[in-house]
Amino acid sequence: MIKLKNVSKYYYSKGMISSGISRINLDFNIGEFVIITGESGSGKTTLLNVISGLDSYEEGEMYIDGIETSHYAESDFEEYRKKYIGNIFQDFNLINSYTVYQNIELVLMIKGFSTDEIKKRVPAIIDRVGLSSHAGTKVSKLSGGQKQRVAIARALAKDTDIIVADEPTGNLDSVSAEGIAQLLSEISKDKLVIVVTHNYEQFEQYATRKIKMHDGKVAEDKPLGAPREFYAKGTSETLQGDITFGAKAKLGIRNTFNILPKFLLMLLVLLFVVFGVTSQYTTLQHQQAEEDKLGYNDFFYNYSEDRIVLKKIDGSEFTEEDHKAMSNVANVKAAVLDDIMLDNSMFIEDGDYSFETYPRVIGDFDGKLAAGRMPEAKNEAVLSAYKDEYYFNDDTIGNLVGKTYHIDMGEDKAIAVTIVGCSYKPQSDDFDFMMYTGSLYVTDEMMATMREEAYNHSSTIKTTMNGKEQEYVPGNPFYRVIPNSNVAAGTALVFEEMNNFYGEKGAKDKYLTITAETMYYTQSVELKIADTYNKKTFAAKTGVSDYETHNGTIYVSQADYDTLFKKANYQATVYVEDVKQIDDTLAALKNMGYTTLPLKDALISLTDGLGTIIRVPMAVILTLAIFFIAYFVIRLILRSRSSYFTILRMLGMAKKNIRRILDVEMLFVVNIAYALFLGCVALVKAGGVRLEYVIELIQYMEITDYIILYVIILLMVYMISGKFARHLFRKTAMNTYREGDN
Repeated sequence: MIKLKNVSKYYYSKGMISSGISRINLDFNIGEFVIITGESGSGKTTLLNVISGLDSYEEGEMYIDGIETSHYAESDFEEYRKKYIGNIFQDFNLINSYTVYQNIELVLMIKGFSTDEIKKRVPAIIDRVGLSSHAGTKVSKLSGGQKQRVAIARALAKDTDIIVADEPTGNLDSVSAEGIAQLLSEISKDKLVIVVTHNYEQFEQYATRKIKMHDGKVAEDKPLGAPREFYAKGTSETLQGDITFGAKAKLGIRNTFNILPKFLLMLLVLLFVVFGVTSQYTTLQHQQAEEDKLGYNDFFYNYSEDRIVLKKIDGSEFTEEDHKAMSNVANVKAAVLDDIMLDNSMFIEDGDYSFETYPRVIGDFDGKLAAGRMPEAKNEAVLSAYKDEYYFNDDTIGNLVGKTYHIDMGEDKAIAVTIVGCSYKPQSDDFDFMMYTGSLYVTDEMMATMREEAYNHSSTIKTTMNGKEQEYVPGNPFYRVIPNSNVAAGTALVFEEMNNFYGEKGAKDKYLTITAETMYYTQSVELKIADTYNKKTFAAKTGVSDYETHNGTIYVSQADYDTLFKKANYQATVYVEDVKQIDDTLAALKNMGYTTLPLKDALISLTDGLGTIIRVPMAVILTLAIFFIAYFVIRLILRSRSSYFTILRMLGMAKKNIRRILDVEMLFVVNIAYALFLGCVALVKAGGVRLEYVIELIQYMEITDYIILYVIILLMVYMISGKFARHLFRKTAMNTYREGDN
């Protein structure tokens, strides 16, 4: 069955080489009960470990059923131990946290037996070693003799051809030792049993062969009786399957809870991993969101992240029906038709007093007046701002009510507005833009006037005279268009220099065309030049005294001015309640026939991605730090389990299967940790618990983020499991066992 030919084993320690066994030549056959004796350090245990595949050898050849093993890898020896070897150790090497039943069940799982078959076999084996009454007892509560019987039962359960026992009676009293010797003798009737012992007398009457070791060599090999002839004819046939997926899952889950302190420590570490990685992930999200807010857009004054700018696909104007439809879209907190006003800064002014506001129609006001009344006339308005602003508090709002201020609408246009009421804005005001201090609620007529001036300012104004085109340049009065009450409809009053465009007869009674172009519309009016002005006639003809700053202006009637600039709304804005759900809102608005522009996606970054370049590597480094901290702590925890995994190796379980069991255990605990984290998140979101740290963590988390985070944590735990598994299999089973915390 086993043949050793010039086999030697050496040990290396701190640069020193020592011999365990040297040039051993032995044959072992089925039916033998072999006793190996010798003084301490003679090499008998080393010989047994080499025979059982727990330790390697450096010289010679060992044959198993005639097959050479010198080329065997560790995986080959695992398979050899599973198929051929049943070990009985002096220190028992049982799983103390398992019951008697579970220890024996374990080897049958390793060999691939089904659950039903295991249930049939285990009770019979336990009964054979006389421990039926202790089947459900944890091994840690048994006596030494009982533990050794469990070890023998485990060897019987493997049903291998070879059983090796290292000092099986060394820790037992004489009565228990006699029982173990007799039991091993009974086993040897159909197997090869090899026993290493200092107490040869305990086994003398049962042995068929005695081998004495001295100084790593065979000093004596003495037959004591012939092997059992019947059983020497062939080896036993045993099931050689592989552990099932269900068995691996069962062992992994069992190991999760069988040692409560270990489970709690592991759970605590993995909770640290979950919260640590979540913290890094959400910090990255938060910093990116804050960086995005630092962007700018030259075309929009108000580019808050919750704003969506809308146009109709056909370019037509927005109506009140559109306003109602947009307002009813899910996640829309406010819809604004006068979109053009959002990007025009307005100040109500009176001398040194200046207050920045955003104009809104009075119909949108739903607050409560703190002073004054609601508007009744065209130029009356309600001013709303945050309480305790420097100019807006309980001591000052009374002075604001009833006063008239002006709003500059351009180079030559101002609107008078009388504040008749004041209101405090709530902190959750829908229009809490960083650009606007207050909201000015005005009448529809005043809003139309403001919108008209806004179109003027946003227009490209071109004047065509006798086929020649001139464009107005903001800041320069030439070819600026201003309404004047002295000018009749259909006519224009122009500066004298325009005569040059019309030849000797001059510009009077000739025609010019004024065109206003915006991104929304193009509008032209053809006007007859009623007269021209110069420095002497300017005041009389226009009613304006400041010639120097107005020379070059084209004066038209209010009606013609309205034709050019008094337009409806061709662009609108909606503000969303939750920016995280903006994609759903965009889809709904597009389905309604609108072209959408979310301004959060239209910003030019101030950092040009430098923040991301710095943040992402830092987040990766910190996540790796969490990984290694977790690994070293988990490794310390799992070191208490090293003996468990080493015992699995000794029993013949393959590396990949031990890895899967460890994976199941780790993944089961991390899923519990993640479930606790999600439970904490749910409680915080429901308002049942207020944890500021958790609130900060989940502020930027969506469902997809939870999934991504879960995958990241699973990968981390999987890598930790793999790293520890590689550490376990770095050396032979025996060397790992010697280094482990037993």
